[in-house]
Amino acid sequence: MVSASIPENETERLAKLAEYNILDSADEQDYDDIARLVTEICGTSLSTISFVDKDRQWFKAGVGMPSKETNRDVAFCAHTILGDDLFLVEDAADDPRFDDNPLVTIDPRLRFYAGMPLITPDGYRLGALCALDRVPRTLTAQQKAALAVLARHVVHLLELRKSNRLLEAQNRTLAESSELKSRLLSIVSHDLRSPLASIASTVTLLTEHDLNSDERDEILADLSKLFRSTEYLIDNVIDWASRQLNNAAFELREIALAPFFLELQESLSLDFARKKNQFSILCPEDATAVTDRNVIAFVLRNLLVNANKFTKTGSITLECTVDEEWVRFVVTDTGTGMSPERQAALFEWTRRTRTNGTDGERGAGLALLFCADFLSKLGGKIDVQSAEGTGSQFIVTLPNGKTYSSTT
Repeated sequence: MVSASIPENETERLAKLAEYNILDSADEQDYDDIARLVTEICGTSLSTISFVDKDRQWFKAGVGMPSKETNRDVAFCAHTILGDDLFLVEDAADDPRFDDNPLVTIDPRLRFYAGMPLITPDGYRLGALCALDRVPRTLTAQQKAALAVLARHVVHLLELRKSNRLLEAQNRTLAESSELKSRLLSIVSHDLRSPLASIASTVTLLTEHDLNSDERDEILADLSKLFRSTEYLIDNVIDWASRQLNNAAFELREIALAPFFLELQESLSLDFARKKNQFSILCPEDATAVTDRNVIAFVLRNLLVNANKFTKTGSITLECTVDEEWVRFVVTDTGTGMSPERQAALFEWTRRTRTNGTDGERGAGLALLFCADFLSKLGGKIDVQSAEGTGSQFIVTLPNGKTYSSTT
């Protein structure tokens, strides 16, 4: 037995075969019909549509074949893909290349083989359309021509398959992009509504009331803080949004956590003060974490805003613990807390609800959904522990540094 040599472009050929995602795919009527046509046209008892993989030949369709694949070293089709024309063996028992081949001597006891290579538009030979029989045969010129036509039709089916897969991928991308844009609009609406309302009310207070100089100075100082916190929020959301819409990779870098938490505190200090909530940070001075700063800023800011929303004249704590593999952030408040039913629905898009804060603050029920979504893309998660009347605790767990890997 003589096994076929390996094509010079084998690496590229196998890569091209993989592009069509045809190997081990389910049976399809179009391919089955072509296999049946081959037996009708050539008068043989067997036929196959074969693709030559690295170590095997696999049959997409066939008539009369006992299995779906064979080893490549015994495959007649491995010889077919070495040329551009019909590979013909009229009597394998009299051919020294095949006379002791197990496909000839054992099962299915082949004697006749005619294989037309399946050649892609860019010249790669992926497999063969074959007419086979257990008795010696020959083919007429018309039968050979028909095999060539049918082989080209198989390649057309492959090209159509690839085009459909690309179209489906594009449709998925468009749907994801549309959903992402919708969510981003909700983010902007959700996060900007509160600070803009605060700015508007502060400006009204400043312009419509008769204030002394000390009162005006105090309000102007508050207004300055509001503008800074709003600018902080806008920069954070816009930066995150632009990278998401451009499908950019996460920007993982080392973050000094204590200064980072102080920035968050400064951006929210006026909100905490207005509700007379005490805010404290529990974090080692030298604590660092390798993660995406913008995403973490977005998540922690929303958790702190949420804690402040449902807490009045109480306390809010931001705590962190870090080891080589994990970063853990915990936001704890002494606010109104939640029922078990409310907790169960927090991270489900279809069950989200609006709940007003202690001062009637309104929201869209989106913040925690966004947080959970963003964290999952970073390989992390968010958990909640809460009881009505005693407050809530949100626990964020993230991979630290090299343990995280993503292309999103």
